[in-house]
Amino acid sequence: MSTMFHKPQQPKPALLIVFGLWILWGFGLQSLGKRLITNVEGTIISSQDIPYPLAPARHGTEYTVRTPEGSNFRYTAGATDASLPRNMPVGTYIKKQRWRHSYERNGHEIDDFSLPFYLAILSAAVALLVWGVKLNREQQAYANPSWR
Repeated sequence: MSTMFHKPQQPKPALLIVFGLWILWGFGLQSLGKRLITNVEGTIISSQDIPYPLAPARHGTEYTVRTPEGSNFRYTAGATDASLPRNMPVGTYIKKQRWRHSYERNGHEIDDFSLPFYLAILSAAVALLVWGVKLNREQQAYANPSWR
């Protein structure tokens, strides 16, 4: 009786790489990245809900903000962690500086962004990318010994 051991099937490197890149895009660029580049300072002078037709339970809020210099601009808060809250009342003074995940609301610092969660997810994405590249290199070396 002969015993054969089979090497366990490994995932496809391309799938690991694509999934890792997708996570980096969604959690890195679209969430953490957008939150970090947001730069808002001023007093909310009006707000308007923006319904999302395909997701009625979700909505955005468009704020008109008056800067300390007296000019007005619009800030749109979406339905994700990347945005500031969608329920701030008129008269609220907000200050969100670029490259910070927290912000000030009426002089009080608000740190409602789950940075440890996002860093853990992004670490997992990098691990998937490294694993995918490593598997790809191993498979190429196995398929073509002269490639090494």
